[in-house]
Amino acid sequence: MAAKRWFALSAVAVGVLALTGCAIGGGSSESDVPHDAASGGQTLSEMRDSFDALPGIVVSDIVGGEKPNVKGNTGYAVALEVEPGYAIADGAALVDFVVTSVWSVREGYMPNARIDISVRTSSGGGFDVAAAAAQAGWAQSAATTPSSYSSAAIEVTDNKDQGTRNLERLGSWPGDAPEVPTGVTVQE
Repeated sequence: MAAKRWFALSAVAVGVLALTGCAIGGGSSESDVPHDAASGGQTLSEMRDSFDALPGIVVSDIVGGEKPNVKGNTGYAVALEVEPGYAIADGAALVDFVVTSVWSVREGYMPNARIDISVRTSSGGGFDVAAAAAQAGWAQSAATTPSSYSSAAIEVTDNKDQGTRNLERLGSWPGDAPEVPTGVTVQE
């Protein structure tokens, strides 16, 4: 299990490095990116607690809110694990909850490039978070198959069609903290 966690954390780290080093968008300076909102939304700790309220879901890692990179990009990477004995029943609701939760974090810098979501499962059927993101309307359709590890990149940059639609859908930053959804997971 420790090796699996290390692998998941490594995958998240690679995603964040890609986001901060080579992500799309950008061109803005650190001072152009909103950060540390005085009110609204929720804290990072409150978001983590809301993720913990999802039955059968464990947060492996959350990285984000840091200063923009040299290109002016910021983002988040959220790594989740589905506990043994549980399966994802409503992937679109899970992705929607993660994206709107991240957008509601008022601490640190507003994400302006991507929100990366990865999900590791132990069930035989696996899960496809990229397909769930497309089903929820946050990403383009993806030709992938369910597996024990999957990831999705949600664009939140205003220089791409999908990213512009996502920003319009999210509204002003920080957004309202979403209610913890029910029925996202089921016991197998």
